[in-house]
Amino acid sequence: MTQLVIVGEYISGKDAEEGGPWTDGLGRMYKGFLRQSGIEPRECTFINVFDFVPRPRISLDTLLGTKKEGIPNMKPLRKGKYVKAEYAPALKRLWDRINHENPNLILACGDAPTWALCAGTNPIDAARGRITMGNSAINLRKVLPTYHPKTIVANWPMRMITLADLEKAEREMQFPEIRRPQRFIHIEPTLDEMEEFYQQYLVNAPTIASDIETKGHMITCVSFAGTADRALVVPFYSQAHPDGNYWRTPQEEYHAWQFVKRALRTPGARIGGQNYQYDMQYEWREMGLPNPQFDFDTMLLHHVLQPEMKKGLGFLASVYTDEIAWKGMHRVSATDKSIKRGDLE
Repeated sequence: MTQLVIVGEYISGKDAEEGGPWTDGLGRMYKGFLRQSGIEPRECTFINVFDFVPRPRISLDTLLGTKKEGIPNMKPLRKGKYVKAEYAPALKRLWDRINHENPNLILACGDAPTWALCAGTNPIDAARGRITMGNSAINLRKVLPTYHPKTIVANWPMRMITLADLEKAEREMQFPEIRRPQRFIHIEPTLDEMEEFYQQYLVNAPTIASDIETKGHMITCVSFAGTADRALVVPFYSQAHPDGNYWRTPQEEYHAWQFVKRALRTPGARIGGQNYQYDMQYEWREMGLPNPQFDFDTMLLHHVLQPEMKKGLGFLASVYTDEIAWKGMHRVSATDKSIKRGDLE
């Protein structure tokens, strides 16, 4: 058994000349990244989805065709492009090797490994950095998608993102199970429940994170969290009512806005959030609510630390947290299949 299996796309020409997968210059560079992240390459298993050199052109495109030509039951590798059925044996060998190694973690480097090992249809840019459950063919083992070394060489700022992913891999390879942080979100509260939340979780909080959602010029909800695991959503819009109002009387809505005003002025608390300057100006312009205790914006804090990286919430979550890739959940439907080895028999 090995703790970490690292999966690439295919054997390169240099790999073939030098005697095995991940032995070319890209492989040596990547092993340097692993050591920099606290992972000893000699203790890892290096394999590829396709254990051969694609011909006549050394490219994934050589292996792709139409849906009719594709492997039955497999999703497209790229939009409208399917791996040809003649390459199904490579998948079987990949899955058998992973199941034989029985790793705690599989590092899927690039689109092809993510396609071969994970359910759903997220491209690597959306999937990377997120601990993901593998498909049934690898017995739902833990997978961490990340960039392929070719991508890093073509776009060197990706190196810092890859190092962040490898630091996560070093932690996650120590145990086989997926460990998600627990979150408790209080939704559809009454005014009394809002007050109870304030007294229990906000009144003594040194830091309060806040966020708003909007629809046109209307603030549809405001949320507050005084701890890492518990948040309150104060709604103002509801699809459950024909008039769109969550609160049933103007008096109730007034008291709800007064609650928001008080939460934003909680004595001694630092107030902030992701791209929070957007929230502040919206609350002031639409509702006349100031944010006198504004103290931080996580988007700007990250930008100061890593100016060349992306700053969106989904990206920050992939680097700094162990949250699921919720931004791509709308792409996975109830009809998506988790491929099983028997599907290729």
